[in-house]
Amino acid sequence: MPGLQPSCRVPVELIINGQAVARQEIEADGEVHELEFNYTPDISSWVALRIFPSSHTNPIFVEVDHQPIRSSRRSAEWCLQTVDVCWEMKQGKIRDHERETAAAAFEVARQACRRIRDESFDDREK
Repeated sequence: MPGLQPSCRVPVELIINGQAVARQEIEADGEVHELEFNYTPDISSWVALRIFPSSHTNPIFVEVDHQPIRSSRRSAEWCLQTVDVCWEMKQGKIRDHERETAAAAFEVARQACRRIRDESFDDREK
């Protein structure tokens, strides 16, 4: 048929806490394909699938030994920096009488990011 592209194979990656840990290829033919990955996380993690760079599923949260999900220290540090960037961009647009309350809310976010960062693994050691 004119206009139809032949199918091709695309990689599907298993993502654990932002890192690809396994990969399989599927035919990109518009059909549903079953996938099975044999992976057991050893720490609480978020898990997703992606076809890089076009698609990414929402995460599924997996708790191991009732421990909180903690990803990489570098990722938590990035989140902390984004809170600061957001504050810098928004503070001038907040009404004067609301700015102190907003600043306190941003500080709560910073404290949460710092706590998570301090509880996270150092991905530079991996």
